[in-house]
Amino acid sequence: MSERRPFALLRSGDQWLRCGHEATFVDLAAGVVELAWTTSTAESDAAAPTLGAGLVFDAHCRLLHSLPAAGRVERVLWAAINLAAPAASQPTPLDLFEAPSEVAVGDFQVSTPATPLIEPRGLAVDAEQRLFVAETGADNILVYDLWDQRLVQRIGLPSGARPTDLAALGWRVYAVLSGTGGLISLGARGAVQPVALPAGCEQPSRVALSPAGKLAVLARAGTAEAYIGFADPSYSGFDVPMATDIEWESEQVLVVARQPEADFLRQHVAPGTSERLPPLRARAYDGLGIVVVPPLGPLGESTRRMGYWTSRGLRVAVAARLVYARRGRLTTYRLDSGAYQTEWGRVFIDACIPEGASLGLQAIALDEADDEPTLQRVPPANITQASVRRPDLSPPMPPAARVPAPDASSDARADVTWQALHRRDDVAGNSRELPWTEPTRDDRFVTYEAPVIASPGRYLWLTLDLRGNTRVSPKLRCVRAEHPTHDYLRRLPRAFSRDPAGAAFLQRYLALFEGFLGDTEARAVERDLLLAPRSAPEALLPWLASLLGLVLDDRWASAPMPQGQALADVRRQYIEEAAWLFRYRGTVPGLKRFIEIYAGVPVHIIEHYQLRGWGAAVLGDTGTAQSSSVVGFGMRVGGELASEVGLPVSGTQGNEGPLPSFLDPLGGPDAKRQVWGRSVADAFRSHAHRFTVIIPAALSAEQLAVVQNILQVHRPAHTVFEICSVDAGMRVGQGLLLELTSVIGRSAGFSRLQLGASALGRGAVVGPPRIGARLGSAELGRSSTVA
Repeated sequence: MSERRPFALLRSGDQWLRCGHEATFVDLAAGVVELAWTTSTAESDAAAPTLGAGLVFDAHCRLLHSLPAAGRVERVLWAAINLAAPAASQPTPLDLFEAPSEVAVGDFQVSTPATPLIEPRGLAVDAEQRLFVAETGADNILVYDLWDQRLVQRIGLPSGARPTDLAALGWRVYAVLSGTGGLISLGARGAVQPVALPAGCEQPSRVALSPAGKLAVLARAGTAEAYIGFADPSYSGFDVPMATDIEWESEQVLVVARQPEADFLRQHVAPGTSERLPPLRARAYDGLGIVVVPPLGPLGESTRRMGYWTSRGLRVAVAARLVYARRGRLTTYRLDSGAYQTEWGRVFIDACIPEGASLGLQAIALDEADDEPTLQRVPPANITQASVRRPDLSPPMPPAARVPAPDASSDARADVTWQALHRRDDVAGNSRELPWTEPTRDDRFVTYEAPVIASPGRYLWLTLDLRGNTRVSPKLRCVRAEHPTHDYLRRLPRAFSRDPAGAAFLQRYLALFEGFLGDTEARAVERDLLLAPRSAPEALLPWLASLLGLVLDDRWASAPMPQGQALADVRRQYIEEAAWLFRYRGTVPGLKRFIEIYAGVPVHIIEHYQLRGWGAAVLGDTGTAQSSSVVGFGMRVGGELASEVGLPVSGTQGNEGPLPSFLDPLGGPDAKRQVWGRSVADAFRSHAHRFTVIIPAALSAEQLAVVQNILQVHRPAHTVFEICSVDAGMRVGQGLLLELTSVIGRSAGFSRLQLGASALGRGAVVGPPRIGARLGSAELGRSSTVA
């Protein structure tokens, strides 16, 4: 049996760009090659408007839509729209300041009508739920408070500025001034600041911001010279004729809307690279603008769909039907084995080949090819701009005369052989030849293999023939060519290899057995990978955990993991740290780390003995301050109980009843049934052996049950605990202590008030959180009130 052999590898987008392509597309981010595609109705002959209208969503999923001709902004409750229902049953759009006939809880209710606007176009909503309206005809930007339903500021711009589009990220808003050809940044209270335009965007029309703040500007919208530029100079701009609007689908995917009824283009942009992605179908698009639709239902927070306005209201763009080319080819650059007269072994290809598609292989192996003209390196059809790092280091392409012709039926050379691929598969469904590796559960790619049928040579070139039926296409992700081939033929008597044709057949025939025995031997040689938590197959993790005395909770597989973590990754982390966790089992560091691995966020454990003190000064019957050894509220340092408070440890002092709150920060029910003196002494005992676990994350009922089970198993048996999460409240004792029982950071936000499910003043808040008055920005009687 032979040992594992090295292989030449192709798998990244940069490597595919260095190859030669014919009617193929490449997904640079995923490193996947497929047949080139087109769409049946991707174009439109309708005139593209040069000015658009605004579309934006607020925090409560209400769509705000500007009507420039009517001089108003209307709103629609997007969550109530049923796209499958008739138009008559859809919710009726209302004016921004129009009260509905039946006012719902949390909806607008303004008694005074609004003044008609002068050509409102761009709309944006910032993080404080303030609506910015670009009043193009009046050269103003209006700021409305959506909570108070009032106009809070009117930002005047120079005459002729004509603001046409707005984009918001957090508290900052960017506005395009099409009249003066500028770009500004502003806030609800801050001053207007000019922003430098990207190169080539002297006539800006639209602006878009990615989730991380990447700025893109559309210039000359609705014309044949439409151009998209980026504020980051490492991103190269590109032309999109007749583009009308732009929006970011993700941090690297930009959606471009064009004429009415035309499909939306999707462009993957990266520093120095721009590639075209499958478009979106937008039936009945009015050509006035697009918007990112909030996720609903099980789509998840990471899903960003594109919405647009039609005569029937808002619609969502869907994936367009692709029409694939029937045939395409990929020719690799030179693969080097490092030794002359190398007999190459097998080729392994990770591919997805649906029914109706096929993938063929042809190999060329040579020792030298310097004197022959090489094949021209053609980029993929969907790459509009690509930056290959160090193109001078790209290995050469094969000799053009040795590459098979595009049409195999017209190829008369007898040495050209298109090889079929064999799909590898075992009982467990793992098709990879690499030992102890397995694909993810949702991975559609499987491994195919074929022997290299070529004469011996140091260098190898592969030509892959992709075929489809216009509806489906083969997709390939990785190519591995092993070298050298097996040596089984040398172990047989010389009589079996005297005939070249018979020897070649026997060499390929023995590869079937060598492949099985070689894979089995590789698994045995590298069986140490089974004992490494990071490399062991997922199915073996419970067995590996049992070797350390760790039992994995089966409930984790039935409920989503906190913070979107992968179940296998969490289990691997537990196994990797099991020795340390058991060493510190029952201690504060051990419990913290055990919960942090599952929760995916830093965890704080507060032992209640830290909160056994009380206020810094206590005024008793004597009227004097009794304590001087207290730091902050609820944190006692040094001192004895009786000497600090001035009360005897035992005795009633004639005072029966509940313990005052300043003497019992945790408000224990047992302590309140005691007399004052004895309760104060029992404060130490009531606070000991109790702790609170603070998890700054929102946990579901199933996830909270898992945390409770972890604490039940790994806490000291004599202790009592409670759990505080973001959604359950972060209160420990009567106050929050900085860095002890409180965390400074982003909150979980506010949820909508539900009748019958919230207690006003306790579990619900009416209205937004208020920001305190700023010096120099508040006027008594107008923006500030003395109560």
